[in-house]
Amino acid sequence: MGSSPRFDMYGCDFGWGKALAARSGSANKFDGKISAYPGSERGGSIDLEVCLLPEYMSALERDEEFLAVVSPPIKLEVLLGTSNK
Repeated sequence: MGSSPRFDMYGCDFGWGKALAARSGSANKFDGKISAYPGSERGGSIDLEVCLLPEYMSALERDEEFLAVVSPPIKLEVLLGTSNK
């Protein structure tokens, strides 16, 4: 695992506006590498960049238990098509 969830990647503004996503460079990618960044949603969330071989990624995409833990919950108002406007 590399990087730190304590470094505010989304708080940096180099004159182009705030970042929409944070990723490591291409030289820093290899099978099994995990990078953690403070989440773009704030509030203690963490974004993970996980580098896996295609066969391992395919297995994760089919793993229902894994997806239930890492996928964001569906907001009821979106599901029902209602919102507080």
